[in-house]
Amino acid sequence: MTESQTQPDSEKVAQVLVNIVIPPCPKIVLALVQEAHQEEPDLGKLDKLLSGDVGLAAAVIKTANSPYYGLNRKVQAVKQALLVLGIRAVTNIVTLLALQKALAGSAANLDRFWDRTNYHAIVCARLAKYLRFVSTDGAYTFGLFNDCGMPILIQRFPDYKETLRLANTADRPFVEVENERHHTSHALVGSLLAQSWQLPEIICKAIRDHHCMELLYEETSEAQGDVGALAAISLIADYVVNDFLNAKQEAEWEQHGAQAMSFLGFGAEELSEIKLDITDELEEARSYRL
Repeated sequence: MTESQTQPDSEKVAQVLVNIVIPPCPKIVLALVQEAHQEEPDLGKLDKLLSGDVGLAAAVIKTANSPYYGLNRKVQAVKQALLVLGIRAVTNIVTLLALQKALAGSAANLDRFWDRTNYHAIVCARLAKYLRFVSTDGAYTFGLFNDCGMPILIQRFPDYKETLRLANTADRPFVEVENERHHTSHALVGSLLAQSWQLPEIICKAIRDHHCMELLYEETSEAQGDVGALAAISLIADYVVNDFLNAKQEAEWEQHGAQAMSFLGFGAEELSEIKLDITDELEEARSYRL
């Protein structure tokens, strides 16, 4: 299946996107991310930023004290959380909490969606750490935003839940079903959300193209770079999460899973080791919902 076959008419896409509301990134998240990515982040500035939002500060402290992190001593202040968990971990917590709040407008119950999103991000980060040629932080953020176009499309299209059902049971690309029914996809809308939240360009592109399995077979610079690697990581992460949840494996895994592993340079035995290694972390994440 070529990309041209899966993409809708550009004029129809433009017409659809005009009526889709992309939630802006909260100023506090932008400020936090910008400071966290400085060569020498200012801990005092980060503490002041987070402590200034009582609800967010309380959520960070509650999350830091959850069984998932398994701390020996209770965290009582944001600064403690920053010191004990690290700046990047706290930034990830805040981003997830902000995303949940920004996308909470749908009447649908999204608890299972956010659980799966969290698992997916965790597995993406672990795969990146194992592979070492993709940033762990970048892979986590990519995994977090990967499917966040879905809640936006649920708000926009009353029949999008039916689209999800059809796409999850179809023997063709997920985004092809979306494009056929809505002239857009969660991948495209998710990339627009990522741009709005000022994520790095490479992550925005990877979100847009994470269902473009052609990348796993091409030898272009983009395919062989982080975009292709993140597409492969996403497919493998979906497999690991589905296996963990005892869910049916998707058609894309059955058709392209072996190529994704070959693309990243590891085999079935290594994948089994990763699955065993990450099970406890996923169980801990399941025991505590952010």
